[in-house]
Amino acid sequence: MSTQIQLPKLYENMDEATIGPWSVSVGQKVRQGDILVQIISDKVVEEFEAPCDGVVLGIFAQEKSTVPLGYVICAIGEEGEAVPDVAASNEELMRNHLQANALSIDLSGIVPEAAPQKPAYKVAPAAKAFAKQSNVSLDDVAAFCKRDTIHRKDVEEFIASRQGGAKEAAAVAQAAPAPTAAPKPAPTPADAIGQRVALITGASGAIGSAIARALSAKGIAVALHSNSNTSKAEALAQELAPAPAAVFTADLSSPEQCKQLVQNVLAKWGRIDILVNNAGRLNDATVSFMTDEQWASSIELNLNAPFRLMREVSMPMARQRWGRIVSLASDAGRMGSANRSNYAAAKEGLVGLTRSAAREMAGLGIRVNAVSPGFIESPMTANIPPVKMKDILREIPTRRLGKPQDVAALVAFLCSDEADYITGQIISIDGGLFMG
Repeated sequence: MSTQIQLPKLYENMDEATIGPWSVSVGQKVRQGDILVQIISDKVVEEFEAPCDGVVLGIFAQEKSTVPLGYVICAIGEEGEAVPDVAASNEELMRNHLQANALSIDLSGIVPEAAPQKPAYKVAPAAKAFAKQSNVSLDDVAAFCKRDTIHRKDVEEFIASRQGGAKEAAAVAQAAPAPTAAPKPAPTPADAIGQRVALITGASGAIGSAIARALSAKGIAVALHSNSNTSKAEALAQELAPAPAAVFTADLSSPEQCKQLVQNVLAKWGRIDILVNNAGRLNDATVSFMTDEQWASSIELNLNAPFRLMREVSMPMARQRWGRIVSLASDAGRMGSANRSNYAAAKEGLVGLTRSAAREMAGLGIRVNAVSPGFIESPMTANIPPVKMKDILREIPTRRLGKPQDVAALVAFLCSDEADYITGQIISIDGGLFMG
């Protein structure tokens, strides 16, 4: 007898989830523990495993569909066994789920006006958030798409259709009298103007600003993070104009401000497609004399902050089914660096984080890589004494320091569609200094 596999409960209060990509197809033999499908909810993304051996008899929940708890998503049985008929039970479960979430109470017989009713349609969480950010009425979207459940894609198509009629709307607006006072319009989401969005931390520095220029040149809207050098970030945003660019201030040593930074970018543009963890800090000392504060401050900014930002952007990227995360590691970690053990340890920790996150997110369309610069022309290398610089250049096969633009070009490539088959990699850009 076949095994009917229902959408499982992954956490308390879960009542629905979105079906991600299937790893199997109908007729395929599977063994217990094989990955069947990815399940995406508001809190987690999990790879759901086969509970038994057998043949996939049927798949009843298609990719990107949102189904309630208990919905039969597939069936596994013996080869040649009949496909179970679960259509009626699934439809009834879906109908009851929609009714439960659209319950309203008619108070017209008690009060002069009927109480407002909840809409008779269901809205996926991503669609609700995106509609709010885009200043779009979900009732209008529902009337446009004529679906029982509204997904983010429906909101995007509605926005696109509304923009398609912009000329007609403008003609009507010219004929109408100008309003005496108009509310300030909500920011336009980036995907409404066909652009991806990149959040770059430490964007006011030499390498960060070069990365911002490189991504902006490719038509990407850039969120320029800064903490202490806000004036430089503002000047960079003005330099990039009229291309979309905005400055966001945050102290990345604060978990709360890391979270708020991502929320602020999402509130402005509606999405984050690219995260570049570029911000870093040196706090040098020998191991013998390094204080706990020096150790902790370096780990906090160079390792903990990238983790927190990855955590915050992972679900928005997963819902979009596309994302790029590039972190700046360092050859100081790969080779070791005297008087800089805190920095080296943090950067090597970032390597482990990168590889682990890459394995977790690959199936969601998210690529996670790290760039490991060597000696790059920047304020950090400007203070190296000439005698020591000569020794450094002897160790670099290309006999020169790298330029920020060298790093930016590599980062921009890793953030592109062309780099879709690259993930979990740590790429040195150091003139051949490290050839591990």
